[in-house]
Amino acid sequence: MENLLCFFLPVSNLVFLSTAPHVWDEALWWTLPVWLCIAADYCSPSDRREPGLAGRAWGLDIRLCGLFALQMANIFLLLEVVAGLSWQTPADWLNSSANLLALRILAGTSSCCCGIAVAHELIHRRVFLWRWMGRMLLWTVCYDHFAVEHVRGHHRLAALPDDPATARYGELFCDFWRRSVRGQFVNAWRLENQRLDGLSFGQRLIRHGVVRGLCVEWLLLGLIFGHFGLLALSMFLYQSFAAVRLLEAVNYLQHWGLRRADARFGPADAWSTDSWFSRHCFIGLSRHADHHACGGKSAWRLRCRPESPRLPYGYFASAVMIRLGNEQYLSLASRELRARRLGPFRPKSDGLSGDV
Repeated sequence: MENLLCFFLPVSNLVFLSTAPHVWDEALWWTLPVWLCIAADYCSPSDRREPGLAGRAWGLDIRLCGLFALQMANIFLLLEVVAGLSWQTPADWLNSSANLLALRILAGTSSCCCGIAVAHELIHRRVFLWRWMGRMLLWTVCYDHFAVEHVRGHHRLAALPDDPATARYGELFCDFWRRSVRGQFVNAWRLENQRLDGLSFGQRLIRHGVVRGLCVEWLLLGLIFGHFGLLALSMFLYQSFAAVRLLEAVNYLQHWGLRRADARFGPADAWSTDSWFSRHCFIGLSRHADHHACGGKSAWRLRCRPESPRLPYGYFASAVMIRLGNEQYLSLASRELRARRLGPFRPKSDGLSGDV
C-alpha cells in the first residue's frame, strides 16, 4: 500500500476540483491534505530498505501512467472550475477567493509531486514515448527547458561551481531561487545551441528543444486564455509558479554547500533523506545520491547511499523550514557537513575544497 502514497495529493486535488466550487470554510478545509503531508514528513520514520525484486518494475510504470493521467485531468478541471467561479455578490467573492486560495496551495503542491516529480523520472527514460510524456507534464507547469538542462547540464555539473542548480554554502533560498531559475534556462539554451552548432539558422530554430518548448507553452497559454479566460490563465500560471517554487526548494536541498572532491561525482556530493514519506511521495527522488550515480536507473531501483549527507527531515518539512526559517536549516545542514567533513569542511588534501 505504501506504493500508492504518491496518489494521495493528486487524488485529493481531483476530488476537490470535481466537487468545486465550495463555500469558503469548506474550501479552506481542502488544504488539509498539504498540511498532513508536511506533518507526516516531519514525523516520518526512517527508510533505508534496499530495492525489491526486478519483477516489480511494471508496477512503477503503471503508477507513472496513473499519475500522468491525474495531472492532465487536474489541470483541465482547474481551468473549468476557475472559469466557472461567480463574482456577483459579496458572498460569491468570499467563496470564490477561498477556492482560489485552496487551489493555489493544493494544486500547486500536487503539480510538483504529481507533475514535476513524475516528469523527472520520465525524462531520464530511454524510450521516446516516456520522455515525451515527461515533457508534456512539464508543459503543465511551464518548465519544459528543465528536460534539457537537468539531464544534460545538472547531471554533468552537479556539486560544481558552474551548476546553477547547486546551492552554495551559506546561500539563502531566496538568493538561490533568483540565480537558479534564470541560470537553468540560460544553460538549457546554451546546451541546445552547442548541440545544433553548424546547422543553418532555420534548421536550428526548428530543432531547438528550448524554442520548441517555449512555442508549445505559449500556444497552450493562448488556448487557455481564449477558451477559459484571463482568471483561469492567471491561476494556471500561479499553480505553475507554486510547483516550480517547490521544485527549486528541493533542488536547493539536494546539493547545498557540497563540492566534489575531484572531477567525478561521488555519493557524498548529494544530500539524501531517509524519510519514508518523501521516498514514496516523490517517486524515489529522495535517494538522490544514487540517482546521480546512475541517472537512467528507475526510481524503484535506487539504493540508500550511507556516504551521502542526510537532510534533517524529508522534502516537505525541509522545504517549509528553508522558506520560513532558513537560518535554522543552515545551522542543521552546516552541522551535518562539519560532522562528515564535506563541503567547506573537507580537508584541503582531499582535492577541491571551499565553498561552492
